[in-house]
Amino acid sequence: MLSSINTVDSLKGKLKGVKENVVLRKSLVGFQFCIAMIVLVTAVIVSQQVMYFFGKNLGYNKEYIVASQVPRDWSAKGVYKMITVRDEFASMAQVSNVSLSYEIPNGNNGNQPTVYKYGSDSTSAIAMQSLVTDENYLTTYQIPLQAGTFFDHRGLDSGKVILNEKAVNALGYVSAGDAVGRQLRMPGDPTIFTVKGVTADFQFGSMQQAIQPMIFFNARTVKAYRYLSFKLKPGNIGAGIEAIQKKWGVLLPGTSFEYSFMDDTLKKLYATEFKLKKAAYTATVLLLIIVLLGILGLISLSIHKRVKEIGIRKVLGASVESIMILFVKEFAAIIAVAAIVACPVAYIIMSKWLNNYAYHITITSLPFVLSLLMLGIITITLICLQTIKAAAANPVKSLRTE
Repeated sequence: MLSSINTVDSLKGKLKGVKENVVLRKSLVGFQFCIAMIVLVTAVIVSQQVMYFFGKNLGYNKEYIVASQVPRDWSAKGVYKMITVRDEFASMAQVSNVSLSYEIPNGNNGNQPTVYKYGSDSTSAIAMQSLVTDENYLTTYQIPLQAGTFFDHRGLDSGKVILNEKAVNALGYVSAGDAVGRQLRMPGDPTIFTVKGVTADFQFGSMQQAIQPMIFFNARTVKAYRYLSFKLKPGNIGAGIEAIQKKWGVLLPGTSFEYSFMDDTLKKLYATEFKLKKAAYTATVLLLIIVLLGILGLISLSIHKRVKEIGIRKVLGASVESIMILFVKEFAAIIAVAAIVACPVAYIIMSKWLNNYAYHITITSLPFVLSLLMLGIITITLICLQTIKAAAANPVKSLRTE
C-alpha cells in the first residue's frame, strides 16, 4: 500500500489516494488486545495458584526443617547406631528436634501396601501410602495427633501402626477414636497389625493429587531409614547449619552433609508451575510491547490523517483534553470488545488448567479487572502522550496548504 503512493505525495508526507480498510485495522488491534488480556489473566491466575501452594496449610510445619540423607545400614545394629546419632544431634543447642525416617514430605513414595480389616475379605484391601518413621516424626514436623498415641522410644511397637484420617475413613471406621485398637491385615503378610494412633491429614506430595490414606510403621521394627530431619531453632540458621555440619563430620565420618530446606524441596515439587509462571510473565511483557507498537502506529496514523481536523477544532475552541478524549473513545470501544471476547476464553482455559490440581484457587473477577485496568491505563497513557503534542501545536501550521 505504501509503495503505491505517488512519489511526490510520499515525500510531502501525504497519504492521498491510499485506500485503507478501517474495520480490518481495528480488528487486528482488537485481536492484539484480546490475546494480551488472555495472557495477562493467565499470568495473574498462575501466580495466585503458586502462592496458594505455599500459603495453604499443608498439615505440618515446614519452617526451619532441614533434611539430609544418611548412610544406610539396615540391620538391627545399624538402626540402633543411627538412633544414637539422631539423639546426639538432638542434644545440640541449635536443634529443637531430630527425626529418623525413610520418607520426608517430598512426594517420593514408591511403597503402597494394601490394607484391610482383620476378619474381612482381602479383596476389600485399600492401597495406602507407607511411611516408615521413628517416634520423633510428628514432633519434628508438628503433625497433630487426633487419637491414641504415636510410637514410643522403647522399641515396643512391633505390630503397631499409625493411620491418618483418610485411612480411617477409607477403612470405614466411624471416627479416629473408633479406629484405635482395631486390627488390620495385609495380603500375603501373616502379621496382625494393631492401630495405635491416628494423625491428622497432611500434604505429603504435590497438590495436583488429593491427600492419600497413609499408614505409619516404626523404623525400629521395619529396620529401614534414609533421612534425618532437623528442626532448627529460630535465630541464626546459618550458624545452626554450620554446627550440624561439624557434628556430622564427627558422628558420621567419611560421609557428606548434603541438606535441603523443606521450602526448597517443595519448590522442586512445583518446578513445572514455576516455569509456567516465568513463561507467562515473559509472554505478557512481549505481548504488551507488541500491543504498544500497534497502538503507537495506529495513533500516529490517525493523528496524521486528522491533523487538519485537530486544527479546526482548536480554532473553534476545543481544549487539549477534549481532543485527547476523542482519540481515547476510539480505543475504548476496541478494548471493550476485546475484553468481552477475552474474558470467557481466559476463564475456560484457566478453569481446565486448575482442574489438574486436587487443591486450587477459585477464579475471581480480580485477574480480569487487573488485566483490563493495566491495558486501559497503558493505552490511555500512550494516547495522551501522542495527542498532546498534536493538540498543543499551532493550528495555523496544521491548516496550512502546501
